[in-house]
Amino acid sequence: MHRQQPRLRSILVSALSLLSLVSVAWGGAAQAQTFTSGVADGFAMPTEPVSPSAGMLAYIAANYGFPGSRAHDDVSADRWFATTFTNLRRNGPICGATLRMTVRNLGSNDSMGFMFNGPGGTPLAAGWGASLASLGVAYNTTGTILLNLAALPGGGNLLPTLNAQGFVDVFVQDDSGVDVATLVITQCRVDVYSKDNVNDFGNTPTVDPIWVSPDIRVCQNAGCVGHQNPEFGQPNYVYVTLRNNGPLAPVGNVANGTLHVYYTGSGGAAIWPNDWALIGTVTGVSLAAGAVQEFMVPWNSVPAPGHYCLLTRWVSPTQDPMTLAEVTGSNTLNNTRWNNNLAWKNVNVVNLSPLVPARDFDFRLRNLLRDTHGMARLEVRIPSSTSASFLERGQLFLTLPPELWDRWQRQGTGFEMAGERTVRIVNPNGAILDGLTLDPGGEHHVNVRFAVQATAATQGAFQVDVVQHSASEENREKVEEAGGVRFDITVGQSSDTSTPRK
Repeated sequence: MHRQQPRLRSILVSALSLLSLVSVAWGGAAQAQTFTSGVADGFAMPTEPVSPSAGMLAYIAANYGFPGSRAHDDVSADRWFATTFTNLRRNGPICGATLRMTVRNLGSNDSMGFMFNGPGGTPLAAGWGASLASLGVAYNTTGTILLNLAALPGGGNLLPTLNAQGFVDVFVQDDSGVDVATLVITQCRVDVYSKDNVNDFGNTPTVDPIWVSPDIRVCQNAGCVGHQNPEFGQPNYVYVTLRNNGPLAPVGNVANGTLHVYYTGSGGAAIWPNDWALIGTVTGVSLAAGAVQEFMVPWNSVPAPGHYCLLTRWVSPTQDPMTLAEVTGSNTLNNTRWNNNLAWKNVNVVNLSPLVPARDFDFRLRNLLRDTHGMARLEVRIPSSTSASFLERGQLFLTLPPELWDRWQRQGTGFEMAGERTVRIVNPNGAILDGLTLDPGGEHHVNVRFAVQATAATQGAFQVDVVQHSASEENREKVEEAGGVRFDITVGQSSDTSTPRK
């Protein structure tokens, strides 16, 4: 008989949406969902169908001599058992998961386990497996296996992967039968988040833009209204809003955890934790179910004049775990997209007037690929919420560093040459500089200059986004949005005496 152990590989990619395949019962008081595949009938005929995902079936076909899956109660030889539990996060983040499965062990070296297969049969993340005998079901016996997916034999914890993927493939190979399999998912009784954008209500993955959180703001003096750029040489104050989603019915628990606030240079992509420096921490935070509360973190040492991006992290490992593990060297945008515990704000305030008709900003392009050159695209975008385009009222110049300018083939749209290493954006709807080549693991600094001739026609408030698109370790083959900076521009009258921060 054919024996082949499953190969478990780990690749980070976007989560899948798979069809629901098993019966689900909701126990509101216990905050638990029960997913059942099969009928507990002691292997009585007729058999009951299974519902393996297309990815699980593709994996079996590629790795075993006999494709397909056996049904429940089928105890014939040489056939995998496989079924897939989907839509596991339908009621929020997962804080507990147990599997109970009744198995008849008819293979001396048969095993069972969990996988997370993409549509083509490629594992999306690391799974787990063990022999039936080691789990207490000896050869030629029938027994029930009970597993806590947060504390599997050998120390495995699949809760972060369940949260990230939202489904799990369960298999038994290859001569043993399964009577019934029951997966119980326990929802977190707290779910604290900060908004990634005004349309964010705590769901993951977040829809772009990821880096304009309205729940993070800076004040140069404590208690200000709105958001200001941090001022060098004096204390500043970072305010962060946390929201406990509950659940409210049945009533959720008080959320207990720690709030961390970080900064990095203003720009597009950023790598965790390399690019981030800690500003401060609020410990012992308690937030009731349904509560919305703002917390203040002093920023006593702005390192130099300039403009900065901010990142906040709500850390509560037992109550409200991260959906996606933040591994060293990972993409901050990807982490923030999949963890509603994180929020990112890249917003600069720009005040222009006859006394200050132009301002310059540094924008960092970061190559997320550590070991190879990366292709990037720099986009100037007018947010859809903006009623008028600053590019109809003022001018925007981008000056590239020599290493980018020399390699660039002048690809893109919406710009014209304006001087040495400088382009002017001429399309009021935005522009793209395409075909930029980034050094391996490198960062490149682009100067962004806003200029205006202040007249009655140009006064008002405007927004401009400068956005980096590039490949990442999570997706080396695709150039996609990696981060950006929003510029909130106010063009004032001649009485405006504000001075630029450099």
